[in-house]
Amino acid sequence: MLIFRYVLQARRQDRVTDSGNGEGPHAAGVYRLSPHIHAGCARVRLLKREGIRPMSQQTTNSTTSANDEAHWKKTTNLMWIHLGIWFFFGFFIHFFAPQLNKIVIAGFPLGFYMAAQGSLIAFVVQLFVFAKQQDNIDREFGVAEDD
Repeated sequence: MLIFRYVLQARRQDRVTDSGNGEGPHAAGVYRLSPHIHAGCARVRLLKREGIRPMSQQTTNSTTSANDEAHWKKTTNLMWIHLGIWFFFGFFIHFFAPQLNKIVIAGFPLGFYMAAQGSLIAFVVQLFVFAKQQDNIDREFGVAEDD
């Protein structure tokens, strides 16, 4: 109980007193902002006044280079191909479990094996293949990270 009393007391000290009308930024229940947040907001306002946008609000060139578009197209195609492979091993194979169970590998029916381990192995292999293929695409277009 003692800790709850300290928490409630600290919260009451952090609250701004009621301005009387219950409206506006100084209404009861609104917490004070730390000085760091105030300094950050002031810095953003100053940058905006000077015509400089903060990093999160930078506008991008409406015309992207042909290299960027080709890179994005190859990356998107790779993503869709791997998503299709994921769907195949995650859902499609399991629709045919009764038929796959007629095939026995190491004493286990193939449908059970694919559900228990086969799909997981395929996903892990797919992760490494995807990473390697994406790295090759990045190197081809000159945007690869340094090793």
